[in-house]
Amino acid sequence: MAKRTKEKTEAEQKPEKEKRSGKKQKAVKESKAKKTKYTGKVMYDLGTVLIFCAFIIASVVMANCGHELYKENLVMVAVTFTAAILAAFRVINAAMILAAIQTVIYIGIKISALMSSSEINKISFGWILVPGLMVLGYTYVNKAKVEQERSQEVMTEQLGELVMTDPVTGLYNLRSMYMDIQTQISYAERNNKQISLMILRPKYVKEMKTVLKPKEFNEVVVRLSKVVCDTIRLEDRVYSIDSEGSFGIILTCDLAGAKLVEERLTNKFKDKALYAGVVTNNELRIEMQLGCVQYNEALNRDAIKFKEMAQSAVRDI
Repeated sequence: MAKRTKEKTEAEQKPEKEKRSGKKQKAVKESKAKKTKYTGKVMYDLGTVLIFCAFIIASVVMANCGHELYKENLVMVAVTFTAAILAAFRVINAAMILAAIQTVIYIGIKISALMSSSEINKISFGWILVPGLMVLGYTYVNKAKVEQERSQEVMTEQLGELVMTDPVTGLYNLRSMYMDIQTQISYAERNNKQISLMILRPKYVKEMKTVLKPKEFNEVVVRLSKVVCDTIRLEDRVYSIDSEGSFGIILTCDLAGAKLVEERLTNKFKDKALYAGVVTNNELRIEMQLGCVQYNEALNRDAIKFKEMAQSAVRDI
């Protein structure tokens, strides 16, 4: 008896530990998301400033150089533009190599001109900075975009974790069912009652999705959910547990009571008017499957195993 009490205590503490662990993980994810968002903004601003500086330098150089440097400026603009395009499309390595080669060659030409005692317009040395600034700026902008995408992925994941309802039926989803199973088990043990888990699903889901349009399939699922909700008692709970039209039902009764629910559902599903109007000028008939198991202490509050047992008991009705 003491051993059983100890097992129950450990089982009751387990959801609390998981809950605390989940809160810590959520806090860590939120912290990472904020840090990522801030870092991405700084990178984007820095990249924009560098690109702007590169355009200003190039404009000043071209505006103050004479006609004799027209071809030189034209070549530098063309090569810099090519490097910028590569960087903008995230071909960073190629852009850096091109910018480096361009800068080295240009410096070499200018050094050669100085050694030959040719007269050089000093402002043209500004071209040495332009390719590097341009490529570096686009590199930072691209990194900022990557960070933003990561931040959006984290936010989407967090929103997915917070969603507890099915978008089609409006019923609570599988995550909510797992949580409520623990609560219902505790309630049943305190009040010396029995609980059962029923799994209900259409038989030929793949064929239905092939034949029916998404809107028509969703309409079938909605009608099924309404039938299930209208059939069970107020104290029982219905969940939409996947996108295949499956439902989980927590019943506060034993298998004998669940059998009565099964009979009522079977009669409702045989009604031809249930699917009237879903498909225009065609009669629709949906075959259903159902499985139900009663909770016992051997499951040790394992909600996933409880659901798997109900699924393994599924049969045609």
